[in-house]
Amino acid sequence: MIGWEWPPSHSGGLGVHCFELCKELTKMGHRVTFLSPFPGPYTPVDGVAFRCPADEPEEPYPGAYAIGGSPGSWHEGDIEHFNAWIAAFPIDDHQVIHVHDWFGTVGATELARRSGRSLVMTVHSTEYDRSLGNPWREILARERFGIVRADRVIAVSEHLKRQLVDRYAAPPDKIRVIYNAVRPSERLAALSGSTRIVLYLGRLAAMKGVDTFLRAAARVATREPHPLFVVAGEGPEFGRLLILAAHLGLADRVLFLGKVTEEERITLLASSSVFVLPSVVEPFGIAAAEAMAAGIPAIVSKTSGVAEITDSVFTVDFWDIDEFASRISELLEYPALRRAMGEAGRRSMSREGWEERALQTVGVYFELVSGARK
Repeated sequence: MIGWEWPPSHSGGLGVHCFELCKELTKMGHRVTFLSPFPGPYTPVDGVAFRCPADEPEEPYPGAYAIGGSPGSWHEGDIEHFNAWIAAFPIDDHQVIHVHDWFGTVGATELARRSGRSLVMTVHSTEYDRSLGNPWREILARERFGIVRADRVIAVSEHLKRQLVDRYAAPPDKIRVIYNAVRPSERLAALSGSTRIVLYLGRLAAMKGVDTFLRAAARVATREPHPLFVVAGEGPEFGRLLILAAHLGLADRVLFLGKVTEEERITLLASSSVFVLPSVVEPFGIAAAEAMAAGIPAIVSKTSGVAEITDSVFTVDFWDIDEFASRISELLEYPALRRAMGEAGRRSMSREGWEERALQTVGVYFELVSGARK
């Protein structure tokens, strides 16, 4: 398995997905070798072996030391080095090669060709999404290369599958939709809903629509004097969002926390009243699923993949600031609605978890191992 995120150093859902999926795969008796550009630290999982270029005797490339970095912070030479290392990786008795998103697609494709193994690619988001329609050509090319060459492509939502077909000309019959999941937490279930916090939790990137969250907060603040709006996460939009909050008169109503630890994340989810995810594009939305699993009512944009697996969530057009504000006020003003929606969301998120997602993923592997590659 090839990815660029693994807890505790992760900025989005990809790292959580890889971690949870591998935990379940190893419970089933599978063994996983996880190839990462970073030397760790890695949250350990029994049955998962971690390898990175820094394990090699020669001096690793500079990006190998950028723990917690992002693809935008790496140079083209770093990407080329990592992919060359993947391409030459010694295949033992591995039966399937599984790459996540674009960063390792070139090396993974060559490794699959050289070894004769099948290649699976999971697409968590596309460069069109991340750039809001202004893709970086190099990333787009690597993304397209992986989608074309993979024997199977896993998309995390039907919405994302349609994009792969429409924009990447991917054959629909080689795409499998496997949603993300959440792992229920007794700590969250016991503590949730104790204060009036309206929470955004996630990356501070343009595609996430955090500016909509702030503009909606400004409208709610004029008629709801008590709630605190919390923005938790880091990303390239941080400085611009701080300035926007000041311009909106929210300096004493919005708390920017920056990057939060896992313990802080649990505390936030346990103490919030409303969760808002106003993404312009959101292939899935693990944070919203985590909030619902904790019994917190969620408001998400209609583009969010998580809305495909539950009807216990308010969906709003990503651009409709007034509607986001109205839904936030509604949930704050009516505790009975908040409790009912929170409980319904908790039930919907408990129906299928990572065990089911891992079984579905193994099903894709067995399609290939059994010889039904086309």
